[in-house]
Amino acid sequence: MDLPLKTKLMVFNAVLGGFLFGYDTGVMSGSLVKLSDDKKDWDLVDWKKELIVSAAIWACAVGAIISGTLNKFFGRKITMMAGGLVLTVASLIMAVAPNWQTLTFGRALDGIAIGFVSMTGPLYIAEQVPSNWRGPLTVCNQLMITIGILVGSIIAGLFEPVNEGWRWMLGLSCIPSTLMTVMFIVMPKSARWLYFTGQKEEAKRVLITLRGTNDVTDEINEIAEDYARMNENERIGGKGFQILVNIVRNRAVRRALILGMFLQLFQQLSGINSVMYYSGTILVMSGMDSNKAIWLASIVSVANVLFTFIGLFGVESLGRKILLFGSMIVMMIGLTFLGIAFILIDNSSKDIVTTGYMDDMCNKLTCYACVNVEGCNTCPSASDPNTQYCYDSTVYKDVSKICDGGSGMEFCKTSNSWLAVLGLTIYIMGFAPGMGPLPWTINSETFPNWARDTAMSITTCTNWICNGIISTTFLQLSNAAGPSGAFFTYCGVTFIGLIYFFVFLPETKGLSLEHTEELFNSSLTFIGFKQAKNKPKPAEN
Repeated sequence: MDLPLKTKLMVFNAVLGGFLFGYDTGVMSGSLVKLSDDKKDWDLVDWKKELIVSAAIWACAVGAIISGTLNKFFGRKITMMAGGLVLTVASLIMAVAPNWQTLTFGRALDGIAIGFVSMTGPLYIAEQVPSNWRGPLTVCNQLMITIGILVGSIIAGLFEPVNEGWRWMLGLSCIPSTLMTVMFIVMPKSARWLYFTGQKEEAKRVLITLRGTNDVTDEINEIAEDYARMNENERIGGKGFQILVNIVRNRAVRRALILGMFLQLFQQLSGINSVMYYSGTILVMSGMDSNKAIWLASIVSVANVLFTFIGLFGVESLGRKILLFGSMIVMMIGLTFLGIAFILIDNSSKDIVTTGYMDDMCNKLTCYACVNVEGCNTCPSASDPNTQYCYDSTVYKDVSKICDGGSGMEFCKTSNSWLAVLGLTIYIMGFAPGMGPLPWTINSETFPNWARDTAMSITTCTNWICNGIISTTFLQLSNAAGPSGAFFTYCGVTFIGLIYFFVFLPETKGLSLEHTEELFNSSLTFIGFKQAKNKPKPAEN
């Protein structure tokens, strides 16, 4: 069945939230490199960079929690509009930030809004489209995230030569956020939310509009049956903290929630946002200058978009579990390749052959080891190209007389930098079709209506907390264990997740929202890739 134009416009507008999520991620990689070059007076040491990046991410966790309440009492439409409005304000604050503290505040405000739309967008789509379209159209949200990342990377490259171009990079997101907010004024509210708030006739009118037919009796009956299954305690007493108690008491929903949290946890602890937020920085670490690193990071973003199409078409034909499993295997190959690549880059790095112009902190044996210590820069000698210096850039401000080219560098030239680009690309080729979209797709279809808002809020919050852990620790982990150690760590975590999902993840392909959550009453484990039955036995408390 083809979708009416009204439904297509609704989906497009909802996935603009995904685009904004992606743009924020993609542009941050380039703007962070540009900030380091433009704002020397801000003294952007590693912890400040991590704070600027992670402020938005930790705030996203707060936004996800708030959005649960907003969704429950005001609906999906109002929550998306609120997110778009706050995003517009935040982008303008970042564009005019006079110091790093204001920029961090703008990033935090931006994060709260992203928390709103990242949770609500997939939920809105899943509740508004027919069950046979739910998987592909929910994956469309992930596709728009990847397109947003690509556009952000391209914008970062275009504004790299511009003085303080990072202001444009961060500020331009006000355009799509304003567009989304205005368009949502004419979008319908969620039919399921309307029904569950007593607006049954309005819910029916919305379904008739979105389906392009008056025959929506079957869908209305399914929603009504789900509503009827809720006992009086869940309808009347299931507010605030009480709904958490009900979730914990209900065996099926409790299992679904644990799985949903682990889906989001392993998505982030596999290192995806160290790759996306710090891709430019990773390429600088591998030996590229900042301009080339910003542009080559776009290759990773292109791969992200292209391979998301595999998820778009494979989510229904292959099924959720097989797609996720294959995705994680390729991710582990990419992470292993990255770890080995940085070992090779280190081994090919030029030795520091002089003890002149050094201090204890920067007394390193190789150029690569030098630049991976915060505050240490390197440069070839102006008098002898075979001599490589490593020095404390916070102490030695003027190195024009001793450095070839008159200044130091935060990277080491090596012939093996391409290995890092290839490793990042392989990793994204694995992540994009499976581990990227599927946690959102699966979570949007495994909870009953009475628990959906709260459970989705908890799983989304889990995503952002783990995202914040990765983004706050990547540079420090790279300094402590080296980039290779960081990537091998992410690979180990991904392997643990692979085993967990093989045992505990059911296949939800083709099931209605009203039946999917009942799977978790039928069995504790779902070893293998067997397709679940369409009519599991009724849920038990």
